[in-house]
Amino acid sequence: MDTPIPSFEIYNTDAWRFIKSLADKSVDSIITDPMYDDELNIEELRRICRGHIITFCAPEHAFYKPDEMAYWIKTPSTKNYSRRLGRFVEWILIERHGDTFNTDLHWSNYTGVYDDRLLEKQIHPFQKPLSLMERLVRIYTRPGDLVFDPFFGSGSGLRAAIANGRQAMGCEIDPGYYDRFSKTMETYFRP
Repeated sequence: MDTPIPSFEIYNTDAWRFIKSLADKSVDSIITDPMYDDELNIEELRRICRGHIITFCAPEHAFYKPDEMAYWIKTPSTKNYSRRLGRFVEWILIERHGDTFNTDLHWSNYTGVYDDRLLEKQIHPFQKPLSLMERLVRIYTRPGDLVFDPFFGSGSGLRAAIANGRQAMGCEIDPGYYDRFSKTMETYFRP
């Protein structure tokens, strides 16, 4: 079976409004990094997703009880910590649906503790490293799958999906980040 040529669809809209318009089990996987102080309607995500749901979160605010957890150890920062301690570890919650777990990578990709760094100029305050997003895509999805990121921000997750032969779909409510990613994708990839 041939893998489809990767394509992407992006929408400058409120993710929850968009999600309500999606049919049940219409995406293969969700990999996303929502705002950590927001509420996450996991039931709606489960409704539209037939595969794994992977979300980043702060340790003090897990959105749901995962089947698996991984950890991203961020680069230490020199930010002002006069009001609270810094956070150098973010959780990656993994709710598994189905049996997709690709084992064709080097063993070091399966430790569940990652210390990837941004290798490009940061364009979003919560941007995740492309290498980290690619690892999650390659482990938890299959070529040709539709990966949905309802809060795409810098677009690292969508770029990772496309670069690894997956279909990508995402929402971003901020018009500035949406436009920036749209222009990036025009030069990076044309559907």
